Amino acid sequence: MILTVALSAMIFTSCGKPAAPVQGQNTDFSMGTAITTTLYGNSEDAIEANLSAVRECLASVDQDISWRMDGSMTALFNANHEAVVGDREEVYRIALDVADKSGGAFDPTVLPISRLWDIGGEGQRHPSDEEIREAMADVGYQAVSLKDGLLKTEAPGVMFELGAVGKGYGLTAAAEQIDREAVSGGILSAGSSILTFGTKPDGSGFCVALRNPRGGPEDRIGIFTLTDLSISTSGDYEKYFEEDGKRYHHILDARTGKPADSGLMSVTVIADNSTLCDALSTAGFILGLDEGMKLLDNYGVMGVFIDNQRNVYYNNERILELLSFDGEDEGYHLKPYEG
Repeated sequence: MILTVALSAMIFTSCGKPAAPVQGQNTDFSMGTAITTTLYGNSEDAIEANLSAVRECLASVDQDISWRMDGSMTALFNANHEAVVGDREEVYRIALDVADKSGGAFDPTVLPISRLWDIGGEGQRHPSDEEIREAMADVGYQAVSLKDGLLKTEAPGVMFELGAVGKGYGLTAAAEQIDREAVSGGILSAGSSILTFGTKPDGSGFCVALRNPRGGPEDRIGIFTLTDLSISTSGDYEKYFEEDGKRYHHILDARTGKPADSGLMSVTVIADNSTLCDALSTAGFILGLDEGMKLLDNYGVMGVFIDNQRNVYYNNERILELLSFDGEDEGYHLKPYEG
């Protein structure tokens, strides 16, 4: 069985022995994507109750942090230049920390630029250099402070958006609502961001397929088997348009105001924090192989980088224990990063 999410960077697929006697699954639309939750346990009532808790949490997170939601913390910040973020402080803190450690390549204040390009939206286009320069005047995470739960800026044009980290945070928050006494294991999939915990009743882990960046949505070049880990992939094939033979994808480099030109096709990050995975896969893609690997090492997380020559680099030997690689027939070459 393969669960395919349109434009997703990864595919959740079952593996190993048959599923548990009691299994529940639900798909919700939140944070701009379909999120599928699959839980295993001993009681149908407990499974349904926990699926409901996940659904409610995802809706609450979306309402709290999406810049598109009227009255959200992010919308209030964008309108009033400050907002109390309270219980949601973690997602803002991680976004600002990754921005700082990536030297601004990843920047949660990139909204003026992303709205200008609108890649994947009805108004997607290639803006002029002058338009980009004007939009970049309002981009800069350094102008934002976060202290004692208050997100604030003195720069009136600076706006926040959490598209590159929000899904990961939503999965983290939702997983914290699950009763681990009643649910033995599960997987939450938001397309390119996936969280796993526990195991299936037969003791096996959860299988997540690494997509072929130049194949179709269901084409993969390897399968990770994970438990109690999160995984996130950022790739140039998720949302893009082509003009004069060049691909313009949605992963924008805040330092240039243009789609990142890093020589990579995708970056996958594996860690125990889904929010961090989400942010680092984007930051690593923008930075490119060498600087991106340094960033991941700084955080102590595992990563797989696929470059334009179909080299598949990994930064930790544990990757070989988690990944069953079969991309050779498609011209991909798995190798340790030795930079």
